Amino acid sequence: MKIFVRTFTLALLLTAAASAALAQDQTQPAPSPAQTAASTQPSADGLPARAAGKAVVFIYRPGKLVGKALEPSVFVDGVEVGRMDNGRFIVVLLDPGEHRIHMTQDNKRVDLKLGAGEVAFVRIKIVMGMMKGRGEPILADEEDASEHLKKMEPLGADKYKANALAVTDKAEAEALRNKYVR
Repeated sequence: MKIFVRTFTLALLLTAAASAALAQDQTQPAPSPAQTAASTQPSADGLPARAAGKAVVFIYRPGKLVGKALEPSVFVDGVEVGRMDNGRFIVVLLDPGEHRIHMTQDNKRVDLKLGAGEVAFVRIKIVMGMMKGRGEPILADEEDASEHLKKMEPLGADKYKANALAVTDKAEAEALRNKYVR
């Protein structure tokens, strides 16, 4: 009988806690379908609406035979964006200001200061080490980036990490490439 009373009391407490949490969630308005659609819909020029007022950074890794199997992690401001595949690129949308792009080792990095609408290109170079290779970011010029990015596809959806910095939709990433890469 004691077990039944304890179980019943616990069930009542859990139900009360769940009801309180549900009531608290209902007091905060959920975004309307129109607001949700507006944040994900591309603008008239095919670019993501969330790109307005942002700096755009293309992080790319030219396809090479050396280190082909390596997938180094790419970090932006300490947040892992994804695992960089050979011959692919990532588009990152950043607020204007100072930003750091690095691989696993923070000492090999590119520091950027960007304004709204500015574009930067960061090339990932594979450096072979004693036991294994690693990625190293290098600030690239537009000419070098254009030569490589025209032939590349965006990073596969399975290689992105959960964050809001990267443009993970293939069509949006290609639209941004087509706008900024000559």
